Amino acid sequence: MPIDPATGQRLPYAGEPGAASGAPPMPPGGPGAAPGVPPDGAAAAPMPTPEDEAMGRVTEMASQAPEPSKPYTVKALETLLKQFNETVDILSGGDLPELDVDFGEEKKMNTPIPADLFVPLVALSEALKMVEGGKFADKYDFDPLGMDSDVGVRKATAQLVRLSKDKKLVAAMQAPMGDEEPEVGPAPEMGAMSSEDEELAAGLA
Repeated sequence: MPIDPATGQRLPYAGEPGAASGAPPMPPGGPGAAPGVPPDGAAAAPMPTPEDEAMGRVTEMASQAPEPSKPYTVKALETLLKQFNETVDILSGGDLPELDVDFGEEKKMNTPIPADLFVPLVALSEALKMVEGGKFADKYDFDPLGMDSDVGVRKATAQLVRLSKDKKLVAAMQAPMGDEEPEVGPAPEMGAMSSEDEELAAGLA
C-alpha cells in the first residue's frame, strides 16, 4: 500500500483519482489487501489428500475402458471375472477378497467394462510389468485397453489361466517387495573384531 511519508495517509493506486505517475497497481483483493492473498470471500483450494489422489487415479483408469466395437456377451464377461478371481487368489495366496461385479440383467452389454473389473485388470497388467524387472510381461501380459469385444475378453481370460499356472510367477508375486539377499562383503580381519564378533562370525562360517 503506498503511504505518504509526510502525513502517513494512504496514497491512491494507479487508476484511482489523484494517483501519481508510477503509482503501484491495485492489488487483487482491493485496497489494503496483501499481495498473493485471495480477494474477500475467496477461499484457498484445499490440498488433496492421499485418498483423493488415489481416487483420482482410479477414476482416470476407469475412464480409459474402451467403448465396445461389438456388444459384449455378459457370459464372456462373467467368465473373465471368475477367472480373474481365481488367478488373483493363486497369485496372492488367498490374501485378497473376490471381486463382485454387476453386469446387469441383459445377455449383452454395449457399454465399457465396469470399473470394478476394468481397474483391477489394469492393476494386474501393470504389476506383471514390474515383477522381476518385467521378465513375465512379454509372455503373459494382456492389454485391457484392447478388450473392446468378446475376442479381447476371451484372450485376456486365456492369459489369466496361463499365468496362474506358472509356479515361478506365483512365487515372484508372493515374494515380499525388496526381498533380495544383501551382498556380503569380505569378512574383516580377525584382529579387527571384538571377541563377541569373532564368535558370531565363527558360528556363521
